[in-house]
Amino acid sequence: MITPRPQDAKHKNQLLKLLRAILKNNLLASNLQFKGGTYAALRGVLDRFSVDLDFDLPNKTKKDEIRQKCYQIFDQLNLEIKDQSPGHLQFFLRYKAKPNERNTLKLEINDQPSIHNQYEKVHLREPNMYCKGHTLETMFANKLIAATARFDKNGKIAGRDFYDLHQFFLQGLELNKAVVEDKTGIDLASYLEKLKAFIDQKLTKKSLNQDLNSLLPPEKMLEILPVLKPELLVFIQDEIKRQN
Repeated sequence: MITPRPQDAKHKNQLLKLLRAILKNNLLASNLQFKGGTYAALRGVLDRFSVDLDFDLPNKTKKDEIRQKCYQIFDQLNLEIKDQSPGHLQFFLRYKAKPNERNTLKLEINDQPSIHNQYEKVHLREPNMYCKGHTLETMFANKLIAATARFDKNGKIAGRDFYDLHQFFLQGLELNKAVVEDKTGIDLASYLEKLKAFIDQKLTKKSLNQDLNSLLPPEKMLEILPVLKPELLVFIQDEIKRQN
């Protein structure tokens, strides 16, 4: 994970404390599959700061047990539940911090993952523990879907989704095609055409800057803002050609 700014060091510490507690617990470690931006950063394939923890729960029959175990861990770590979803395993957790500092992290556990998601056991150098999580191909596929799904759900654009896609394309990661087609209901080439049109119409430097300026150092922001959108469109077009 990228070295956080001094004002974000406390948040990273809280994030890793919660992650360690989850991975040390037999119930959680055996049922949850790590995913998302923090997972990608800890695997060394993403160079931005990430502020949340995200997991899949393939076995939804464990949902109630998982919720109760999470409550126990929050209590042990002195994390206050600021808000939570009654129907989903989504928690906003407050920790003590100075005024105007980050003081909340989100833990989200998805109990409706694609049946085509693939998982593997990996070692995370930080926090020096093993976990089960997305393969890189599955991680890329889910991020590809999230880029438009977030807007479809709440009308908002998260610049980090597109930054992450740009990074994954740059690194030449493969895609779990079956996941994209399962979750979107259309073939991969058609979804990529939809994504390309969405980026062309909706993604702006303003939306990128608003979301990324707290997650990347200033020099990286200056480097990436002018090129991210045009390069991402080229990457997607090349992928469409490979599918046809």
